[in-house]
Amino acid sequence: MGSVNITLANNQLGATLQTNDGIAGLVLTGQDDSGGYHLGTPILVTSLANLAVQGITEASNAFAHRQVKEFYDEAGQGAQLYLMLVPATQKVSDIADHTNADGALKLLTFAQGKVKLLGIMSDDTAVASATSVPTVVLNSLNEEVYTAITKMNVLAASFFGDQKPFRALIGATSYNDSSAGLSNLTAGTTNSRTAVVLGDTQTGLSSALGLVLGRLSAIPVMRKVSRVRTGAMSNSAAYIGSNRVETIASELSVISEKGFITWWIYPNVSGYFLSGDDTCSSFSDDYHSLAHGRVIDKAHLLAYSTFVQEVDDEVPVKADGTLDSGFCKWLSQQILNQVNNTMTANNEISSASCFIDPVQNILSTNRLNVVLRIVPVGYATDIEINLGFGS
Repeated sequence: MGSVNITLANNQLGATLQTNDGIAGLVLTGQDDSGGYHLGTPILVTSLANLAVQGITEASNAFAHRQVKEFYDEAGQGAQLYLMLVPATQKVSDIADHTNADGALKLLTFAQGKVKLLGIMSDDTAVASATSVPTVVLNSLNEEVYTAITKMNVLAASFFGDQKPFRALIGATSYNDSSAGLSNLTAGTTNSRTAVVLGDTQTGLSSALGLVLGRLSAIPVMRKVSRVRTGAMSNSAAYIGSNRVETIASELSVISEKGFITWWIYPNVSGYFLSGDDTCSSFSDDYHSLAHGRVIDKAHLLAYSTFVQEVDDEVPVKADGTLDSGFCKWLSQQILNQVNNTMTANNEISSASCFIDPVQNILSTNRLNVVLRIVPVGYATDIEINLGFGS
């Protein structure tokens, strides 16, 4: 049986196909709802009003309702959100587990590859009550958050292999107000498909996961969620643990430098912003930035959609079994047309190139090797200004 296999190169920096790269999914702790929703049922929501139509009410599921509300505060009504509530007997690490048929796997399977941004978070108070096991705080967070990072890496890799790539965000819960105690997510981890959100719109043990997911859903793939020109986030207050961010501004850099997505404030600029779009990977990883990851995921889907049409098709070869150079140029142009029309034209990337070596002997291997390279856009993250009087 023929196939198309795509691997990502690291440490290198016609008709248009639509990839719907802003579609999000969300898996949260909940309960059977008086509105008619039953736990473990994946649904597609299109607005906060539609959430009630789907049977989820604020009265029965306040934890989930707030996250969905804040998602639509950023994404806007009409944005597609795949949603599933799970019982409080599931810890966040259970939700992320690729062997758990009733966790995030169930929602992703229901969405059939449409989810490009996945958020998961547990209501730690509800989980502790349901399981009769107190939340264990390790390295300043619910220890299950760190376990979920590892498990999400396996789940995301599985869907990547199935040509259904997504990027995940995990809500950091039960933060104990010690930034020094947090694990450094950029050291010893290689999970560029997962980010962790630390900070909320109110005091408590939760995280503003829905808000961040909504902003990501609303912006193009190459755009950093921390871009100031996009505007401040929609929330009127920002907390990290039990503290307003204004009172712990010096700790924001500590939290951010450890790879968490957290709040950021700028002097003389009103509103709350995000610190960056870091993932659980080294800063030197090509895909450390969520923006770079989303860009490569979009290119991945375009490449797959183009080349899957070529599986088991006839290929012209020369007498020695190598490829016809004209065919190589023609096929290279097919993917470049898709990438340039869909991404370069929309300033999502700087440029793209494709090379198919005509010397490869496809007659003996039945394998076609293609090298596709994407040049991303750059980011003015740190701006140095030399200011003075002129003579």
